[in-house]
Parts: sequence; structure tokens; C-alpha cells
Amino acid sequence: MRIARYYDNRTVRVESFPSPVVEDGEVLVRVVASGICGSDVMEWFRVPKSPRILGHEISGVVAESRTDAWAVGDRVVVRNQIPCGTCHACRNGHHAVCEQQAEIEPGGMAEYIRVPREVARRGLTPLPSGLSFPAGTLAEPLACTLHSQCLARIEPHHCVLVLGCGVFGLLHIRTALAAGVDRVVAVDKAGYRRQAATRAGATLVLDTDADLVSEVRRVNDGRPADVAVLATGAPEALVAASGALTRHGTLLLFGAPDPATPMPLTLNQLFWRRELTMVSSYGAGDVDLARGLELMEKGAVDAEALITHHVPLTEVQRAFATVTEARDSLKVVLDMTQ
Repeated sequence: MRIARYYDNRTVRVESFPSPVVEDGEVLVRVVASGICGSDVMEWFRVPKSPRILGHEISGVVAESRTDAWAVGDRVVVRNQIPCGTCHACRNGHHAVCEQQAEIEPGGMAEYIRVPREVARRGLTPLPSGLSFPAGTLAEPLACTLHSQCLARIEPHHCVLVLGCGVFGLLHIRTALAAGVDRVVAVDKAGYRRQAATRAGATLVLDTDADLVSEVRRVNDGRPADVAVLATGAPEALVAASGALTRHGTLLLFGAPDPATPMPLTLNQLFWRRELTMVSSYGAGDVDLARGLELMEKGAVDAEALITHHVPLTEVQRAFATVTEARDSLKVVLDMTQ
């Protein structure tokens, strides 16, 4: 079968790879669509572990089933890994950081994947008939968004500030609005993404050179924001978010900065007469994935509107270049059938 093997952002090749063989309790999925996540082009994270087959935003069709739970032809969203459910992290509700997760083989950027028994039981979810396969690839990032907002305890009366209006920033806007929040301020330096934030329904959309503190107060009855979502790894966004938060506000760390980049924020800026809470989020659980698909099925989140590029597997290098350059693009999805 064909796979996309990642070496670095400028070297992603279509190569041949042995087709997986499934055993009792397992499922073979023919991948139809595979999304490229922003984390897939973070070279500081990916290159040391390369070459490898990436892909964790997956939708497809069951091609072979060795379990009664799934039938050939079923349309599914595939989680790339599933927590064990029994370790200390899992027992305390932190499934996303389980260190004993079962994983698919070999990765979502392959024509076929083997879904092991554990993942087949709890990591496959039916793709609703009203959603396309490309839309199904947004289920995983949407689940991560929902999980993070739960950790940040976002409530309808809050004013939510979203810094960074790529796909995840836009998902944060839509999920906050779907939760009843009526004041969402979005910030991005790129006009293309600011326009997308306006279409997503943000109350106010600002350039990064705007007077963020005064603009937030203007739309929030004179008060700063309650929650600031960092959907970017830009260091300056951390300072901007902190300055625009109310006392006892929450800073949600969602974008991953390069670890070599110093963060220009001191601990004093967090606690001195402010009592700010800093929350980090990674991954999502089964409940979040189901909720995400429900929001898409109901139209609260328009996944199709976020997909700007459909690229055939044969042109995977172009797809990665589009994500890396991050110009006029939002979500880039690989068509694994071409």
C-alpha cells in the first residue's frame, strides 16, 4: 500500500509499505481522508522521531472486521490511540496523558490502518451519514478544543479572548458560542484568518497591533476578559493574553511554542495581586469526540467551511508546504484515495 513518510517539512514522500494484517478482535480501515495538524509541521517535535508515518485526524471505511462490533462498509472516525483506562492518570480522569495508550498501525497517512482490539472497542466512532469524510477529520481537533474548554471552565457569562485564528482558534470561537458565550474577541495578525474569525461569529476581531485591553473592555461592559485562549505558540501572545485578563482570570495554553523560545512572562505577572490560573490541555477523550461529532452534525460547527485545501496523497509534499507556509489556508486534508 501507499503511505506518506515524513522526514522533515520539506521532505515528505509517498512510499510503499506492507499492508497491515488484522487478527481476532481487530479492524482494518481503508483511510479516505487524513487531516494535517499544525503539530505535524512542528519540526522541533517531529524531526527527532523521524522518519515516520504521521496522521491522527482520520476518517475512512471498515475494509475488514474481525469483531462483531463493526461491519465491512461502516463509515468511521478513527482515534489514533486510546488510553488504557486503568493507570493512575486514567483513574483520575486524565485520559489524554495516559502513558500506556494502544495505537493504530502504522499511522493515518496510509491507505490502510490496523486498528488493534483496544482501539476497535473504544477508539472507533461512527461517522454520521450527513458528514463527509473530510469533515470527519475535524472530529479529533474539535474534541481537543472541547476538552480544553472544559478544563478552563468556560461559562456562558464569560468574555473569552482567542489569540490565534487558525483552525484551532476558529474551533474555539465556535465551541464557545455553542456553549452560550456571547462575547468572544479574536486576535490574529493575518487578514485572511481575521476574516475567517468574523465568519465564525466572533463578537470582535482585532489585529495584533490593536489596543487589546481597551478594545476588550469596550465590548465587555468595561471589564477585561475572563478567559484567554492561546491558540498560537507566539511568545508575544502570552504577554498580550495576560495583560487583557481580569483578576482571577484563566489563561488556557493550547498552542505549543518552540521549547527553545523564551517566554516573556514572569511568575509575578500571574499571581501578584491577580490570582490568574494557567491551564494546559493536551488531547481529548471519547466523550469529547462524540460531542464534537454531535456539534458538527447539528451544524453548530461547520467543518466544511474550515477546509480550504483538498490535496491528493500523490501531492503530499504540496500539502505540507501549504500548512507550513500558513498563508491563505486553514485546514488541509489529504485525499488518501488519489
